[in-house]
Amino acid sequence: MERSNKAVTETNEDRAYEVEFLNCVVDKEDDFRIVDSDTHFSEFAGVHPSKIKEGKLFLQDIIIPADRQEIIEKICKKDSRFVYMDLDMINGSGEQVYVHCTAQNIEDSPLCRLVFADVSKSREKNRILKEKAKEINHLIDLVTGGVCLFKVTPNMHFETLYINEGGCRLFGTTKEACRKQTYRLDEIIHPEDKTLVYQAVGKAMATGDPIDLEYRICQHKDQYIWCKCNAAVHKTDEDGCPVFHAMFTDITRVKDAEARADRANDNLINLLENLNGAIFFTTPEKPFECDLISGDFVKLTGYSRAEFFERFDGDLSRLISGDKAALEKQLHDDILKAGKCEAQYTIKTRGSKLKRVRDIRKLITQQDDSMAAICELEEICET
Repeated sequence: MERSNKAVTETNEDRAYEVEFLNCVVDKEDDFRIVDSDTHFSEFAGVHPSKIKEGKLFLQDIIIPADRQEIIEKICKKDSRFVYMDLDMINGSGEQVYVHCTAQNIEDSPLCRLVFADVSKSREKNRILKEKAKEINHLIDLVTGGVCLFKVTPNMHFETLYINEGGCRLFGTTKEACRKQTYRLDEIIHPEDKTLVYQAVGKAMATGDPIDLEYRICQHKDQYIWCKCNAAVHKTDEDGCPVFHAMFTDITRVKDAEARADRANDNLINLLENLNGAIFFTTPEKPFECDLISGDFVKLTGYSRAEFFERFDGDLSRLISGDKAALEKQLHDDILKAGKCEAQYTIKTRGSKLKRVRDIRKLITQQDDSMAAICELEEICET
């Protein structure tokens, strides 16, 4: 009665499902003596096949005492051709092994064929996988950002399937609340940002491209925070809905800092507008790449602030006639050596009008300890 003894549903040993089959035949009228078996059963029981054929092994010998009576009663139940059971068997080493058992009572015979599926390896691997999953979930919960899975329904609802502790803190909810009822990410998007988010999600669904987006979410009533969302389609569920995995990071402080920097920049521009002199800011390394320009600088060149930065990329050298490379090196070396410098050159202003200017510079240290140069152009009137 030889047959294949093992079925592995995955070739990778790390997968959870590995089953070994064992077969034997018992005589119910002869005290459940095992009268036949395959070699896999005999190896499992630790009894030579010849000894089994001689009737040296009984079913009771391989079943733990606590289960013997129940198993025998199930096998002997009247009009039960097939019986399905789970039990612990005892192998040749005296170890308990968890198995699934199918018992087939042979018609008009006291014999019963038993097929045992040894799933102990699967059980252990499944336990290990569950432990690994538990550890991974714990690690994910330690992530300060929000990690979640959400599906997009046909109605464009973003329903969370999983959310870590960081995500709960970020969104102002709890895991328990998310388990009790469907938690929708689309309901916490700032009204002004909803179109932007829907467009990004729709594009990702259509093209498979990842999402990299910054938008506001409602953390508590009328309290919004800025989040950076990185997401991508992970799979499609049984209903055909795309499932996204996503990472959310609170960037509120970054946005606040950017807003403060923008306000400071606006204030500086307003200040420069009211200062006398064609002033501009640059660095020693790139002497002609302007960061800021004053109102008188605009008047001197004839180009508006927007035109100067968009058309010329804020590069003053594009208005200069003559050897720009030598002039740039001179300004770079002189200001680093003496902390100040000056030079004369000709610029082409709006309307191709040439103006001779004196460039006066002073080296300054900024708040972040980087070096910058504050510069002023003076038009030289030729006599």
